[in-house]
Amino acid sequence: MLDSNNGALAGEDSYKSMADVRDDLQLMLEKPKTFLYDQDMGKLSVTGLQFRDTVFGRNAELSTIKEAYRRSISGDGELVLISGPSGSGKSLLASEFGRSVSAGGGIVLSGKFDQLHQGKPFSALASAFDFYCGNLMKESCPPSSVKMLASNVMASLGGEAYHLAKIIPNLGIILGPDVFNISHDQVCDHPQERLEYLLCQFVEVISSSSGAPVTLFLDDLQWADSASIAAVNQLLFTTDFSSSSSLKGRKQFFFYGCCREGAIDKTHPVWKVFLRAKLLGVKYTNVTLGCFEEETLNTMVSETLRLSPRLTRSLSSVIYHKTKGNPLFVSQLMLSLSKEGLLRPSLSRRRWEWDKEKIRNQKLPDDVAMFITESIQALSADVKSSICVLSCFGASADITVIKTLDGALNKNLVDNLDVAVREGLLDKADDKYRFSHDRIQEAAYNMMEILDRCHFHFFY
Repeated sequence: MLDSNNGALAGEDSYKSMADVRDDLQLMLEKPKTFLYDQDMGKLSVTGLQFRDTVFGRNAELSTIKEAYRRSISGDGELVLISGPSGSGKSLLASEFGRSVSAGGGIVLSGKFDQLHQGKPFSALASAFDFYCGNLMKESCPPSSVKMLASNVMASLGGEAYHLAKIIPNLGIILGPDVFNISHDQVCDHPQERLEYLLCQFVEVISSSSGAPVTLFLDDLQWADSASIAAVNQLLFTTDFSSSSSLKGRKQFFFYGCCREGAIDKTHPVWKVFLRAKLLGVKYTNVTLGCFEEETLNTMVSETLRLSPRLTRSLSSVIYHKTKGNPLFVSQLMLSLSKEGLLRPSLSRRRWEWDKEKIRNQKLPDDVAMFITESIQALSADVKSSICVLSCFGASADITVIKTLDGALNKNLVDNLDVAVREGLLDKADDKYRFSHDRIQEAAYNMMEILDRCHFHFFY
């Protein structure tokens, strides 16, 4: 934290006033893990720069969503849309709010629409329910919770549960193999409307089984299909959830979603949700995110490098003017600087150091998408090709699928994608490879020749 050379604070790192000393000491008291304890610079020399899922500079927006949630589950009814330019941190803010709901005992169902799966109805909703059911079956949840859900689903839906189990695999596991042998209507004049109804009933079952409010989050609404939005309409405006008789008439349901700025116009299915909310007098809150101010960006750089804000201010200034404060651009640029050795851990000083003038003189594209494209292009041909293959699956793909493709394509996909994980382009968790951001997936997909894309989609 305090850098010295032969006992004296060195150069521009030296304290200029007692206020600087006070501010540093205050940071040590408030965040000792970040600003007081030494970093393992030897480990960082191997792993490179690491980012955490921390929300910076969004306290006001987070409070707005929390207040809307409190009003909604109290019976007032409200929905929230988080919008902003690509890379502004919409999904990260949404995840932070979701964690606070879960910590307070609420149920969070989280799904993500995919540009490549727009023709598959209910895909985001089905994945949200599937993930919830999968978590219920983990060892941390008591078996009684799983049995109660299964019992309530069958009591509420009967043989119709078969249709939900077909699109929610983990629900099929919870209900057992007999659910697929139960007598049910094979022919239906309106199968989409039936699934909308069953999904709404399932949310009601979840709410009554858990005795907790249910929150539904859907990411990338700009790619939503009309069937899923019709189901959201049903959940918001027609279904009445109450987890106990004392809450009768109080809707214990909250919906929020994310979309890119300017991506939803009057022809988009989501627009109908806003129109209906207005007609029914349901409050709609739009939380708009912009790029970081320079001071917020410096907070991000400071906490990432675990250095006092006064020490990182000059570096942050250079990064701000190159990225215009776009959070995704900032993180990708810092990872690139770490990879190139312009931002590096110093074993002798036990802190990060950088070449400010070399960073300032770097030629960078103005657009984050172009920067990401150039970052992928700089990888080896095998790694680049493997990332492009993964992009054909959309935002993520199961590791088992990738391993199967290893043999079919005669490529070492797993090892190549692990390189991309270390480069910060992918995440590897929950037995999936997942793009760190949808902009990265788009960039990789757009790098492929159209004929190559068509060939891959047709055969695999």
